[in-house]
Amino acid sequence: MALMDWLRQRLSGNEKAELVVDSEEGVLAGLNLKQVLDAHTAWKTKLKNELDGKGKESLDVSIIAQDNQCELGRWLHGPGKLSFSHYPEYHSACTAHSEFHFCAAEVLMQYQAGAPAAAEALLKGKFRQASNKNQLELVRLFVAARKPT
Repeated sequence: MALMDWLRQRLSGNEKAELVVDSEEGVLAGLNLKQVLDAHTAWKTKLKNELDGKGKESLDVSIIAQDNQCELGRWLHGPGKLSFSHYPEYHSACTAHSEFHFCAAEVLMQYQAGAPAAAEALLKGKFRQASNKNQLELVRLFVAARKPT
């Protein structure tokens, strides 16, 4: 199972492990794991570009902070909740996802408040940790939901 291999590598500290999943393994109740992970990984680039003055899109802290505005958030609060809320991994994924969005908003707030060094430190520290946890908890949910009962 590619998900388990990736999860083991990430938990052992290999942050560069690449997630490769087949089409069946990578979709859960209509959610494409690779697509939502890629979308959340792209936030690091968006935020870094903003901090470097190269941002090409208007970023709104009040929207970024909400965990129900992206595809994953809509799924977690909708079909994912209906199908998987009885799993502890579901609740861990929700918490990690919410923390990810809060942290992304915090980076942008620091930058907009005129504290680019603090924003950069958050991006490289707390945001990176939140991003990694968001990915890991979502994969854990996928793995748990696929275990035969």
